[in-house]
Amino acid sequence: MKILQNSGIPIYQQIAEQFREDILSGRMKQEEYLPSIRGLAKELRISVITTMKAYEELEKQGLVTAVQGKGYYVNAQDSEMLKEQHMRKMEEHLVNAISAARIAGISDKELMNVLDMLLKTEE
Repeated sequence: MKILQNSGIPIYQQIAEQFREDILSGRMKQEEYLPSIRGLAKELRISVITTMKAYEELEKQGLVTAVQGKGYYVNAQDSEMLKEQHMRKMEEHLVNAISAARIAGISDKELMNVLDMLLKTEE
């Protein structure tokens, strides 16, 4: 796990986002346990409170469940919910790309050509 101390994004959010991506991408499977709060805090050299806050954030999002004495495990993910999560992330990236294109003076047609070219290279 990579944490950037000076990114401007709180550490607990960075942790939660990395686990969220791992869960939604399927890298972490249903019923798999997250690292212990104390273990992760020690590994990242951060406070237990920061780690706990990240895990609580994931629990609020419905991605994990806390089990007394055992820790947090990954919940089953609804495929429609996963698709919706990925769709939101994609839209966010596309909005950023459109904004960057506007700033650079790139026309809609040029932007569409770039997207089309990128789609073709992925095939």
